[in-house]
Amino acid sequence: MNATSIVLLVGVCSFWLVVGMVFTLMGRTKKVLQNMDRTLEEIRSDLSQITPVLADTLQEMEKTGQELGQTASEIRVFTRKVNSGSAASIAGSTVSYLPVALTVLKAVKPFFQKMRSRK
Repeated sequence: MNATSIVLLVGVCSFWLVVGMVFTLMGRTKKVLQNMDRTLEEIRSDLSQITPVLADTLQEMEKTGQELGQTASEIRVFTRKVNSGSAASIAGSTVSYLPVALTVLKAVKPFFQKMRSRK
């Protein structure tokens, strides 16, 4: 065997080795692309299931926000009414009913003490 034959043999073996490596890489690339395609299909499926739920959740959040705004508005109106002059009448009513409340409390207190001592 002369040098030309050896160089030619090494070249042919190298060529087939590279061709084998290319086919192996193409096979692995195909496998990776198939896995990616499956993953994307699963993501699409998950998104199609989640989208209606998210839409409903956003609608409920919008309704809740409107209800909170309405409640805050009603509280604001109520506090304005209380602050506008009824505070004095509320304080006067409280002072006039305070002796009655204290009398009832004094009358009921021994009853609860008796119940507590029975235990």
